Amino acid sequence: MDYDSYLKNLQSECDKAYLIANEARSKGLDPVPYVEIPQAHDLADRTQKLLDFLHSRNTAEQIRELTLKFEGNRELVALEIGKIVSAETYLYGISKNCEVCNGKGYIKKGEWKTEDCFACGMKGRTYRYKEMPHYEKTLEEFAKLKEFTNKKQIEDSIYHGVCAGLAVLTEGILVAPLEGVVSARLLDNSDGSNCIAISFAGPIRSAGGTGQALSVLIGDILRRMFKISLPVMTSEEVERYKEEVGAYARGLQYRPSNPQLEIIAKKCPVYLDGEGVGAEVSGQRDLPRVPTNKVREGSILVMCEGLVLKAPKILKYVEALELDGWEWLKSFVSDKKDTTEGEGVEPSYKYLGDVLAGRPVFSQPMEKGGFRLRYGRSRLAGLATTSIHPATMKVLNSFIIIGTQIKYERPGKATVLTPCTDIDAPYVQFKDGSARRIKTTDDIEEGLATDSDWKIEKVWDLGELLVPVGEFIENNHPIIPSAFNEDYYEVLLKSKKLDVPNTFMESVRLCRANDIPLNPKFVPFLNDISAENLIYLINSMNISLCNSSVKVNSSALDIVYQLCIDVENIDGDYHLMGDKSLILLNAYKLLKKFKGDLEGKTGLDLVNEVLDYEVRPSVSYRIGARMGKPEGAKLREMKPAIHSLFPVGFNVGSQRKVMDLVSMNEAVHIGIREDSEGNETIKGVVDGDETKFVDVEKRTLDWGKLWRDAKLVAKAVNNPPIKGVKGMTSAEKIPENLAKGILRFENDISVFRDGTIRFDFVDITMTHFKPNEIGLTAEKARELGYDVDDGEDIVELKPQDIVISSFVAEQFLNTSKFIDSMLVNLYGLEPFYNAEKIEDLFGHLMMGLAPHTSGAILCRLIGIADVKGHYGHPYFHAAKRRNCDGDIDCVLMLLDGLINFSKKFLATTRGGKMDAPLILTTKIVPSEIDKEALNVDVNWEYPLEFYEASQNFIQAKDVHKYGIITVESLLGTGNEMEGFGYTHKTNDCSEAPLDNPYTTLESMKQKTMAQFELGETLVAVDNKDQSSRLINRHLIRDMRGNLRAYGQQKVRCVKCGTSYRRPPLTGECSTIIEERIDSFSGKPIVVKCPGKVILTVSKGSVMKYEPLMNELVERYGCSTYIGETHRLVSHWVSQSFDEEGEKKQESLF
Repeated sequence: MDYDSYLKNLQSECDKAYLIANEARSKGLDPVPYVEIPQAHDLADRTQKLLDFLHSRNTAEQIRELTLKFEGNRELVALEIGKIVSAETYLYGISKNCEVCNGKGYIKKGEWKTEDCFACGMKGRTYRYKEMPHYEKTLEEFAKLKEFTNKKQIEDSIYHGVCAGLAVLTEGILVAPLEGVVSARLLDNSDGSNCIAISFAGPIRSAGGTGQALSVLIGDILRRMFKISLPVMTSEEVERYKEEVGAYARGLQYRPSNPQLEIIAKKCPVYLDGEGVGAEVSGQRDLPRVPTNKVREGSILVMCEGLVLKAPKILKYVEALELDGWEWLKSFVSDKKDTTEGEGVEPSYKYLGDVLAGRPVFSQPMEKGGFRLRYGRSRLAGLATTSIHPATMKVLNSFIIIGTQIKYERPGKATVLTPCTDIDAPYVQFKDGSARRIKTTDDIEEGLATDSDWKIEKVWDLGELLVPVGEFIENNHPIIPSAFNEDYYEVLLKSKKLDVPNTFMESVRLCRANDIPLNPKFVPFLNDISAENLIYLINSMNISLCNSSVKVNSSALDIVYQLCIDVENIDGDYHLMGDKSLILLNAYKLLKKFKGDLEGKTGLDLVNEVLDYEVRPSVSYRIGARMGKPEGAKLREMKPAIHSLFPVGFNVGSQRKVMDLVSMNEAVHIGIREDSEGNETIKGVVDGDETKFVDVEKRTLDWGKLWRDAKLVAKAVNNPPIKGVKGMTSAEKIPENLAKGILRFENDISVFRDGTIRFDFVDITMTHFKPNEIGLTAEKARELGYDVDDGEDIVELKPQDIVISSFVAEQFLNTSKFIDSMLVNLYGLEPFYNAEKIEDLFGHLMMGLAPHTSGAILCRLIGIADVKGHYGHPYFHAAKRRNCDGDIDCVLMLLDGLINFSKKFLATTRGGKMDAPLILTTKIVPSEIDKEALNVDVNWEYPLEFYEASQNFIQAKDVHKYGIITVESLLGTGNEMEGFGYTHKTNDCSEAPLDNPYTTLESMKQKTMAQFELGETLVAVDNKDQSSRLINRHLIRDMRGNLRAYGQQKVRCVKCGTSYRRPPLTGECSTIIEERIDSFSGKPIVVKCPGKVILTVSKGSVMKYEPLMNELVERYGCSTYIGETHRLVSHWVSQSFDEEGEKKQESLF
């Protein structure tokens, strides 16, 4: 199946699912009688469908036209579309006050309480539009206007323009345009002029620094269009920004200095405003132009992470557009130039900044014995995924398995690891003194260094870390010199049309005859030892020519281990073995006779001095690393897990059972609606027509009838203990059909807050696969469009196909059974999946969704693998605006999303539209996805020119000159969708340990002891340093934080869960659980909760890490400073409690 046929097949199957979903919805059993997730085919389509005020316009076609005009420059398209949308709103928009809130943006509830009006998006106005001409005519008409008098229309026009431009910048998939930009307001300056204020909220973070910064630039361009003056800042407003940044500093990537903040506040052409969140400021309160006394999170993010960090990018467009008034940004542009060719790199300790308990350090920065850099890409790498040998995972006690995130020294910050069997595995020393390079995973047993039968004494080399060149391009990291490894050697021989020699002497003869270096297969790590140590080793060797054995004294074994030469223990004698020992035999006599100067030389220098052929270093740079986030593949469940979005109230107990609501007949807050005949109902649809929302009231309804009806539909005999929500957070509080909850319970599945069933997976890259390794038969693979002869063929993964974890296969299957039973029992339709085993779901459509977005990506399930994550094409992950550095996204079945998702279930709080499939993208367009995917390299081998150029620390952006092919260079050639190459082989995409001890060991002490015992075996790890960092960055901070929480804690009732800032004076819970009229006296009776009130933070939670810290200091040591800090903090904590202490949470009275 070619790519076009593949897309047609996806679209056809998607359309079938929409037909079924719309037929189900038309039955009137859901909040609305139609599917609420529109399809979108490209960025332009997504943008128009994402923003309500664009629905009736021609914005999508305008974006496509502008994309051609600006040759795909998305930033210029965004700036222009902002102007067009703003002009259209002002010229052709007809506003009227919202009928629900009468233009106020809120609805009054009682004497003091108000609620936001969601009918108008809290704006107080709704719009309809006249017929609009071509955008060029619109801009011409707008340019003719001399003055602008409609203040409200100006504000809305600028708001619409900024949101539309930001939507283009964020590919129409992020939540930032919906939730991150709140409003635009005209403010009065002290000189009598007006300025424009743009208000931002926390979700603007999802746009990234570039989106944040350019949204301000769009605002400035629109300000100029409407001839609005610059803001005149008061000293109080400037000081307010400083205080807010100080209060919010922990949530920032970069904290500008106060002088820098003053420059931004005074010079920015747009007044940066924001919604208040969290704590209130202590100074500069009640300012006339600042509507809140709380910290304005959104404006702080835009200032610090947008304008400051992205100053060079803004200036680039300011200069291109010839805009004045932005010269002040030049002070934020660093004068630091890129590393020039020939410069080296220094050890970086940044990745060690947050060492955590139970997550080991694998090597210090650039330390001998750590991961060795090898350039290349396996079929399971790219887009921040890298690879190691699966045996390395075993040697590291399985603290790394497929999908585990590691923080590493370079080229980026983090990566997820996958297996590659075509690179070096670790070199280990066993407890009997023998040592060897591990070849396969069968050579090593799984276990922990804390196990009594653990056979490894030391790990002298972790093996190779296979890093694609694309990672260096993406992170703008200089290309560091490659070791002279097998890849380098083979392309060198290929350039000279020579074959790879089989034996050592053949390699030597080849060297002498063709003036090429020795085959790296025979080169130990000579540049890791000094010349003096090499001579010492030579003098410790005893060579027996008769039986071809080389013995070495035990005193020189550490040198042998550093060289990574195999050692065998034969009857107590240590013999050098393997290919890497042969060069020592070849140079033995020459080194024995050597009388020259050894000072300052490495073993490699000395060997090259005595031999008549060249030996190049087989190891160059090493990369420090530590464990980051653990891998993950699981059903996403609310806490506690629930089965139905049906409110049960707050008085039914912690189990939230619907049956308790029925038996207690409690009143709950629920949306009251009216049908077309004026009858009250709680349903969204009656007789095929949508009902009208009236109000939210606390009502007692006939819960018993609802329950019996649901049981009848679900064909439930008994009363299943399904769980609902205490209260709904949506605006209209419309409940879900109860029968769905019963059907979920029967299929052992729970629901997420928007009505869907979600599965969370770590994102992992895959570009090629074998059908057999993902449980796919060759016949089924051909049916799905893959050209294979048998299950071991390696084929290229299609961009919208995914492989999920076998760990959730049963729950996936249960979800399909739930959907089928829902279609049959609730909607009276035919079952769709009819799946009896997980393989029956191969070929069915899914949706992928990232938590910071509002758009899902259509995908197809083609297999399962024994990994705790999910494999997907780089395009698929990048279409979700993700990479694979440890990000976790969700997958849900397409039909589940189409039928069960409803916007009516979404929370009304800020960010409620995040992580919701408001749009479904059915086709991935490479030029419209996250640009990181464009840096994935697709060579089948790296050319000789690249390896030679790497020796000069070339800039990553220049690698294309040396034969590196990336996706970006394929755009527009017709080859961007297929034909990707990879450089190194992988036997099986699941070849790795299944479980990580971080998730399987029970206690934190067990995890931490395993972490440090592993550190004892790794020569690249300094356990004293690891102990110091762990105590400082995790354990002491936890103790301090818990001590603070202990002193500021609330108290809570053990029965009803009500918390109190201060304990009730009676010593009893004061929550009223029932109010009734006494049947005898006729007087009202108030029944209070009988529960006891207890502390929420105990001494145990404060002191939990104290014994662990003591043991770490005693066994592994720590720095003097950290040791003294630990002693002082422990002393402060001990003084905070009585000597007898508290063994558990205790009653206060």
